[in-house]
Amino acid sequence: MIHSNGKENDGMSFAELVDELKRMRVQMRYFREIQKESELLDAEYYQIVRMQKKGELTLFEVPDDS
Repeated sequence: MIHSNGKENDGMSFAELVDELKRMRVQMRYFREIQKESELLDAEYYQIVRMQKKGELTLFEVPDDS
């Protein structure tokens, strides 16, 4: 509830509250991007595991850089 002095019960002004909400919105956007990337990596990992179990994934030698 906003009091007559324009402050919230927790001591934040309306402008401070709006700034905090904007900051949280940016954080949520970054979180969603990271979550999508994490889900993609999980899907790729499980696809590799399935291929490995079926014997469809062949191992190869990594050449030396020297």
